[in-house]
Amino acid sequence: MIYSADKRYIKLAAQKILEGDIIIYPTDTLYGFGVDATNSNSINMLNKLKKRSVPLSIIVSSTEMLEKYANFDICNKNIINDLLPGAFTLLLKSKQSNLSNKICLNSNKIGIRIPKSTFILDVVNLINKPIVTTSVNVNNSPSLNDVNEISLSFRNIDIFKGKVNKKSKGSTIIDFSLDKPQIVRVGDGDFTL
Repeated sequence: MIYSADKRYIKLAAQKILEGDIIIYPTDTLYGFGVDATNSNSINMLNKLKKRSVPLSIIVSSTEMLEKYANFDICNKNIINDLLPGAFTLLLKSKQSNLSNKICLNSNKIGIRIPKSTFILDVVNLINKPIVTTSVNVNNSPSLNDVNEISLSFRNIDIFKGKVNKKSKGSTIIDFSLDKPQIVRVGDGDFTL
């Protein structure tokens, strides 16, 4: 089914995630697959769908929630606050938490986003835990950003349709786990070291 990514469907999207389902939702960059980041079974389903098993990024709804899952140098706090919400994925040192071990796998880093996207942040607030965020595609295929293409490729997944950047390069990935922040991938977020 295709629903609008608006206030009417926040509870439905939250319910689907809490029931272990995969959803598709808009961010400030691309459409994303989302599942409960604490549910290993849901993450296994998502990995099977994407035909890969790699560390996954999460969406949190605030910097307060971010601090539950990641450690970072206090001198980077102002930079992080300036970047978020926005088109960035921050790689930070992960903390022990209730997240599935499928999120970080064997890495000591965690990728975290707070997109400038009200709908999915409201969903995360409602369930009060992070969700996985990963582009809508199968491994080594281009990211899908058109709802018609998405619905043909992933027929059994509920889509919450909203505004995305049709020409998006994805989020800019910055590694803050190092002594000096380092850009890992240049995407839609503008950041100068």
